[in-house]
Amino acid sequence: MNQPNDGRVDAQRAGFAGVTRKVLERLPLPGGDKELMVVEVTYPPGGTAPLHLHPVAGAIYIVEGVAESAYGSDEPRRYRAGETLQDRADVPHTLFRNCDPERPLRFLTIYVLEPGRSYTLEP
Repeated sequence: MNQPNDGRVDAQRAGFAGVTRKVLERLPLPGGDKELMVVEVTYPPGGTAPLHLHPVAGAIYIVEGVAESAYGSDEPRRYRAGETLQDRADVPHTLFRNCDPERPLRFLTIYVLEPGRSYTLEP
């Protein structure tokens, strides 16, 4: 059963300056200890995330803009609107940025996590 979505944008929980995060779906999974989350994230023009980790893997779908991402010692890769990438669990997310200095980057992040646990952690 879907929980109601109040449409709230939670900039504080996004964790990075200028980044907004809007929960589109929060679906409790059987067993009651995890939930499926679908979150719309918007980065400002040129916005860059600091070094961080994700406790679980997640899928990212780029809705609008161009992102550049790298994990660990991997070379950065670019992702454009309509493309997907995977957030890797417990591997330092060394680079994530909006490549466009004039337009926002908008993407969906989909993951399964315990209620109340943060998806983005400082190392």
